[in-house]
Amino acid sequence: MKLKFLKSCLLGSLLLTGAASFAQQDGGLASNANEPESLRDARMEWFRDAHFGMFVHWGLYSGAAGAWNGKDYEGCVEWIQSMANVPAKEYADQLIPLFKPKKDFAREWAKTAKDAGCRYVVFTSRHHEGFALHDSKTTTFDGMDVTGRDLFKEIVNALHEQGLRVGVYFSLVDWHHPDAYVEHGMPAPAGVKNDGRDNSKYVAYMHKQAEEIFSNYGPIDLVWWDYSSTEIQGEKWGAKDLVAMVKKRHPNIIMNNRLYSFEHNSEFTRAHGDLVTPEQFIPETGFKGMDWESCMTMNGTWGYSKNNQKWHTKSELVINMIDIISKGGNYLLNVGPMADGTIPEKSIALMDGIGDWMRVNGEAIYGSRANTIGRVNWGRITTKPGKFFLHVFNWPEDNKLHIPLSPNAGSLPKAFFLGDASKTALPLEVNERGIFVDVSDKRFKDNAATVIQLEVEGVSLASQGIFAERDGSYKLNAGDAVLAGSVALSVGEQATLYSWTELDGRVSWKINTAKPGKYKVVLSRACTDVSAGSTINLTAGNSTLSGVVKGTGATWNEYQDWELGTVVLAKKGVNTVSVKALTKPGIGVMNLKNVRLIPVGK
Repeated sequence: MKLKFLKSCLLGSLLLTGAASFAQQDGGLASNANEPESLRDARMEWFRDAHFGMFVHWGLYSGAAGAWNGKDYEGCVEWIQSMANVPAKEYADQLIPLFKPKKDFAREWAKTAKDAGCRYVVFTSRHHEGFALHDSKTTTFDGMDVTGRDLFKEIVNALHEQGLRVGVYFSLVDWHHPDAYVEHGMPAPAGVKNDGRDNSKYVAYMHKQAEEIFSNYGPIDLVWWDYSSTEIQGEKWGAKDLVAMVKKRHPNIIMNNRLYSFEHNSEFTRAHGDLVTPEQFIPETGFKGMDWESCMTMNGTWGYSKNNQKWHTKSELVINMIDIISKGGNYLLNVGPMADGTIPEKSIALMDGIGDWMRVNGEAIYGSRANTIGRVNWGRITTKPGKFFLHVFNWPEDNKLHIPLSPNAGSLPKAFFLGDASKTALPLEVNERGIFVDVSDKRFKDNAATVIQLEVEGVSLASQGIFAERDGSYKLNAGDAVLAGSVALSVGEQATLYSWTELDGRVSWKINTAKPGKYKVVLSRACTDVSAGSTINLTAGNSTLSGVVKGTGATWNEYQDWELGTVVLAKKGVNTVSVKALTKPGIGVMNLKNVRLIPVGK
């Protein structure tokens, strides 16, 4: 084992040395576009293996804490200078006296990230307000002049002490500099005009600050540029020279795509950076052929807000992470420290909760790759060679976990809970539909996500679609549905379709029909009495049924069976069952747990 590890380290070093010389020879983002795939893979390997990072938004805005002159603001309060339309001098005069970092704040950040299971940290070296944490020779609007300390250095040193990779957020926007870009799609406090500004002076200033950061603080692994507009992007920032400077000092650095602006991620190429950065959302299927990272908050804002208590739960955050990684991405989860550098207690508690889960289940996260099977109705899947990690969000009612894989003839799959130190094999069955793992043992069930490791040789995909139950009926669970429009899938003990708020909402299932014939259709649905009255169509094969949704009680959780009528599935093989709304008098159509097709007669 040790010899194998040493060999891989040496190989990685050789590859990265090659990448270094290649990057320096070509320079700028052109090196990304022309980089040999083997060198790129070596350079990106740590990022693809890490999967989980901590984002830190901290600056003068942390002292405002979401309020200005007694008025509270909601949303992204690190933008409070723009939200409250505060002139640069007034902003600095009010917030500099409040910015008093405590001793060892950076070590607390690094420990929080390490304990949570993060492998890297990205922190705001300067945000749109223009206040720089490093000791800059270009301005007095920086950490050294305001606090007498090089805050950037303290943070980088603390992260290195914990063995964490270092990522630097660097805003291209600057609301403090008198020549910075405003207008042209760029955010700024209201009333600030670009007329009379010499933007070239600002770009030169911004480049000098970047050069200070990337020249004076040792290894930096990732740079997170932010932000561009359609009008101000690329060479408006001097992107070629900026990137060439960074790559010369850190040849293997990874950088995001925000030196450029994209309406659609399909426009992105490697000449724009290394990865795309969906913000506050998880793409439905990831981004094929791209490295990507979803950055997300714990409570809807990046900077510290004293009044925002809309916190996600630990389970929600863990599920987000798994969802992202199962689709091939990384999860960059934000904390917003107070002005003295203290991370709020609630953020610490949530990070500790994630850490507890990771200590049990980290094998299914670190070094894993995206799901290669396809959607399953009970959760998500991550993979390693010969291994599938089954992340169970919605426990199967019959305690049989279905994995649509066919093992090689003669091979014996093995499954066990990651939380089971003894790795006791779980009972399983293999048939034409794939593998069924018996999860009746609830001792290792986790309220966030329970992980089962499945080891199986030479797998191929089993027949897709929903098969008949033993009694010939079909159960179309919410988790198996393909969604379109304004309808969403919840996760929990049992999956449900909810938030069906618009008429464009549509859900459908593919079923493998072994026996054509007539079937009774029963929906398990819930609808508040005040929202009752929507008209729906259900289509199955060539049959269509219509009905009016009746109320089931005062809440959206009171499920009742609704017998809609009968349909005929005339052909053997794959049939589609779909439900859509025609009218919607209330706030929602209905919540839907499942649809059952029950055979009628012969």
